[in-house]
Amino acid sequence: MKGFDGLWIAAVDRIQGERLVDQLRALDFPAALAVLGVGQAPPSGPAPELLDQVAEQVGGADGERLRHALQQLFVTRKPPGEAGSPDVLIRALQVGGGIARPGLPVTPEEAGRVLELLRSGEFFSDAAGTTSAVVQLTRQLPGALVRDIPRTPSRLGELAEALARDGAAAFGHVSELAADLLDGQLDRPPSPLTNTLRWLYGHAAATAVAETVRRIIARDNETARLAILIYARAHGIPLTPEGLDALHDGPLNPKDPDLGPALAAGVQVLTAQRGGEQGVVGVLRRLRL
Repeated sequence: MKGFDGLWIAAVDRIQGERLVDQLRALDFPAALAVLGVGQAPPSGPAPELLDQVAEQVGGADGERLRHALQQLFVTRKPPGEAGSPDVLIRALQVGGGIARPGLPVTPEEAGRVLELLRSGEFFSDAAGTTSAVVQLTRQLPGALVRDIPRTPSRLGELAEALARDGAAAFGHVSELAADLLDGQLDRPPSPLTNTLRWLYGHAAATAVAETVRRIIARDNETARLAILIYARAHGIPLTPEGLDALHDGPLNPKDPDLGPALAAGVQVLTAQRGGEQGVVGVLRRLRL
């Protein structure tokens, strides 16, 4: 067996637990991506076939065209250029995405990006990388926890020291942050809790989890990133590609953890939503005056 199916089955066969393996093995790519990228449990009970649901919801000849387009993309695995016209494929992805994950609207731009990923082959290679990262974590985490648990009591003194150092620096960070934000931009983000993060990444389990998340949200894993961004938007979380990059490069980097990039991204979103003279920046300016 070739392609994503072969990689997926080879990966789940290494997971312990027969019932879990049987359910994972049965997933086709769209469902597997939902599990990996979104992380929601599937609904209880057997759900009707997604392709049939698309045809039924739209109805008539249009519904059959959309059903055929999705079948060509994800079952027959034809490239988008052979699966149907761009308009039909984009609408099929939007309707199918809305049925598969209620509350997760897919914009035409996002559906178009999915088609580009399918056309280039990145869609399935990204899935293989994400699957590999998750499976590797399931293998590493039990051993990491076994190593960490005996060491944790002896390291609690180090944690207290790290928290004390970070707490002493916190007042300086707040002052610097307020001064820097007066122009509405965070040009020199501070790096709070650096010592505490380094203590945390002294544990193998924390490092393994962080490295796995970094692989999933890496810049070259566009498929998983797109799924995460759609999920975040549907739940009112103003997550952006720049925000994912900030998490990847900053606090999730076990070798050099830094909250600064994530803090800067968060402040940028906050000032964009509530900035100006009536918002965060206005309050800081009035305090300075």
